Amino acid sequence: MAGKTLSFYMIKIIRISGWFLLPLALLCIVSGFAMNGTWGMEKLLDSDTALAIHQTFVWPLAGVVLVHAVASIYMAMRRWGWISRQTKN
Repeated sequence: MAGKTLSFYMIKIIRISGWFLLPLALLCIVSGFAMNGTWGMEKLLDSDTALAIHQTFVWPLAGVVLVHAVASIYMAMRRWGWISRQTKN
């Protein structure tokens, strides 16, 4: 593991959290539409099940979005030069 930089780990965090975001976001969108009864999603889930799914996965979605956003913003700030790279003395 020698030689791995912070950038290496931040990219890994961004990629992994992105893959977690995909199913969580889709699940929240589908359950939201099923609760609302639009776009035919009410045929997939009844309203009570959709509400339970939506309430269960809202906080995990928020947590993964936060991790993904913080890591992405950090990497963008480094790329733009707002945060300087630390050099080893």
